[in-house]
Amino acid sequence: MHFIRYYSEEIYSVITLFFLTLSAIFVTPAHLAQQLALAYALAFLLHEWEENVYPGGFVDMMVGEVMHADVAVTTEGKKTSRIYVDFLILVYVLVPYFLPEHLWLILPALYLGFLEGIVHTASIRIFKLHRRYTPGMLTAMLMFALSAFALALVVQSGAVEGWQYAVGALLLVATFVPIQRQVVRTNGMKYRDLPKMIRANLRRVHGMK
Repeated sequence: MHFIRYYSEEIYSVITLFFLTLSAIFVTPAHLAQQLALAYALAFLLHEWEENVYPGGFVDMMVGEVMHADVAVTTEGKKTSRIYVDFLILVYVLVPYFLPEHLWLILPALYLGFLEGIVHTASIRIFKLHRRYTPGMLTAMLMFALSAFALALVVQSGAVEGWQYAVGALLLVATFVPIQRQVVRTNGMKYRDLPKMIRANLRRVHGMK
């Protein structure tokens, strides 16, 4: 278990690259869901490395500069938390890839791409950070653009009904929020304190009482 915890990012990368390589060699993805799943698999892989390998990392920035939490983020905590995130994003791409007739299953990955792009860029202005770059921002912007293009393709295909767009959003919330809660706990914080810390910092940076 220690090996998996410490090398979780590398294991996730090997699985993703293995998946992409096998698909490139043996499969000609004819379904839009499969094509988008492959694109997101690569985008998520690049994003995870930019977000976590960059000195400091996104978790350190959020804990120190956004929440101002009195918590010492450990390498073990960060690496353990990546297990949950990496597992979830693998599910987001593998499920639609192997069930391509259900195009709406790609929507959680699509919505996550929008969310990542917004969080990594808007947080600079909202929290008045003394930086012009957040770890993972370049690939987050790439994913935002990918999601805009993917959404246009999905809508144009006519294969997704209106209610399925809502179900896709609910599915993202139902899966992503519990994972984020686990990430917060693994890094030494209580999830219920997260909104309070964010509100307190917003009041501080914007001079609110």
